[in-house]
Order: sequence, then structure tokens, then C-alpha cells
Amino acid sequence: MELHELIPKDKYDLPAVILAKRVGFPSLTPILPDLLEWTRDYNWPVAKPIFEVLSDAGSEIVPHLCSAFRSDDSVWKYWLLSELCPELTKKIIDALHPDIVRLANHPTKSDQAEGVDIAAAALTISKV
Repeated sequence: MELHELIPKDKYDLPAVILAKRVGFPSLTPILPDLLEWTRDYNWPVAKPIFEVLSDAGSEIVPHLCSAFRSDDSVWKYWLLSELCPELTKKIIDALHPDIVRLANHPTKSDQAEGVDIAAAALTISKV
């Protein structure tokens, strides 16, 4: 099986996600950014199961989350903070701490509109 087969082809491609869950980390590391892209909208059928897959990632997820947290996609940041980050280890959250604090304390107007600041603040409290 090729790793590209584990990347959803569309928002309904649950069989690919099921296969990805079976393969797991660290084998999924090369396609981690591709999987992360499918978490941009929690309403997509593949999003929730991909969050479950990504929750098993190790520290290799940190640079990808940092990049997402620095993006202009406030909806995506909200979903990552509220759905994925609470499932990650304290070690990973500690590595993300500067970005999480920045989002909590200095959100953009768009981040405020989407509740990114509130999700980030809640995460800093829950992972102390």
C-alpha cells in the first residue's frame, strides 16, 4: 500500500481514513501535512476521524500545527485548538505553548470572531 492512498480524495473518503488509522504513526509522518489539511472544517465527514488519527502523532506534528496557528485561517485554528490539541500530550502542548499564548492574548479580529482566543485560553488552563 502506498502512503498517498491514505490521504482522503474528498471530504467523504472515510475508507482512506480507516486505512490511515490502521497504519498509524510514525508511518504516517510523511503525509501528516496532507492529513492535517482535511481538518480545516470539522463539518467534513473525514475531519473527526482524522483528528482521532492525528491525536496519536508525536512531536513530528508540532511544526505543522505551528504553521497552521500562524496562518490566516481562523476557522482551522479554532478546530485545531478545540478538537485536536486537547487530545495531544502535555509535551506537545508545551512545545506549542508560545503560539497558543499568542493566540489567546493577541488574536487577530478574525481569530476573535471565530473564538480562537477563547479556545486557546481554555487550552492553556486545561493543560497546566
